[in-house]
Amino acid sequence: MKSSSPGSTSRSRTRAQRRRIARAALRDGRLVLRESGIWITLFAVLWFGLGLLFWRYYQPEGQQLSLANGLYLAFAQMLFQPQPFPQTGWLQIFFFLAPAIGLTLVARGALSAGLFIFDKRNRREAWQMALASTYRDHVIVCGLGKVGYRVVGQLLATGQDVVAIETTHGSEFAELLRSQDVPVISGDARRLEVLEAAGLQQCCSVVCVINDDLVNLDIALTARQGRPGIRLVLRVFNEALSQKLQSAFNIKAAFSTSALAAPTFAAAATNRDVTNALYVGGKLLTTQELTVAARGALDGRLVGTIEQEHDISVLYFRNDRGEDLRPRNDHRLAGGDVIVIIGTLASLAQIVQLNQPGARPHLPEAMRDQS
Repeated sequence: MKSSSPGSTSRSRTRAQRRRIARAALRDGRLVLRESGIWITLFAVLWFGLGLLFWRYYQPEGQQLSLANGLYLAFAQMLFQPQPFPQTGWLQIFFFLAPAIGLTLVARGALSAGLFIFDKRNRREAWQMALASTYRDHVIVCGLGKVGYRVVGQLLATGQDVVAIETTHGSEFAELLRSQDVPVISGDARRLEVLEAAGLQQCCSVVCVINDDLVNLDIALTARQGRPGIRLVLRVFNEALSQKLQSAFNIKAAFSTSALAAPTFAAAATNRDVTNALYVGGKLLTTQELTVAARGALDGRLVGTIEQEHDISVLYFRNDRGEDLRPRNDHRLAGGDVIVIIGTLASLAQIVQLNQPGARPHLPEAMRDQS
């Protein structure tokens, strides 16, 4: 399977992000209007009421006004553009009050909108929530410590959209993600309204990676309360608790950090080139990246033959002409190719020895490759 071009993926993400920013700007504009909405409404009510009075009772120079003229003159009078003074006593009172009340309502609405716009902290939070509201099928990551930041990075690298939640204001990692246009909601993820602001109803899963088992469990249960059936991934330190969470609370994945890290530490202690390790079917499997040595035993060999003879799998291939996430069995390796293999420690050690310059496979294998 050939991987997609990094350039095309980047352009696609950029276009999607621009569309999100445009939608977020519209929603953010509605928030600004909502802040001054009551004053705008009062102004509109006063304007319409005064316009009706002008239409019915105000007759400058003895002429009856149309409704449109009445509304226009009322609007002008409220914004301190004086009109011909009426002769009716009670109507004169409205002529004095309308400019004062109108300008007061306009000033109060502008002040509310201005405070909302120029309050940097509130504006930033409002913008983050507006941006998060445009996401669909994204992953919510709760907790932006070192693990959370790396989880977000891995998800972004695979093309997955992410919205993060961080309790600490001014977090170093939160600022880094915001600079990458990743929405970061500030708040306690144990509160349902915070999860909703991050798009709980539209997301595909919630990942809890705070360094406290009980807090992660609290977040998970709150998310399940707000949206039953949501996929939950938890970071837990107690392996026994991890197993109970999966069985008792139907949490699909609960990973013990120590259990995940232990195989890699153990494998790295015996092979410094190991990149990752995991248990599969009770066996410790490790991954390793190596460069095919010219005139070594792997130079000129078929991927399928190497896998069958040495009980390993080639997961990745790269050279100057491109890369392949799963090279075909009939692909022939050459010196300078970079591959990532997975297998037991013993099988990887054997491959490393065969990859030395001048090393050659024994005759039956070479004959099979030539066929």
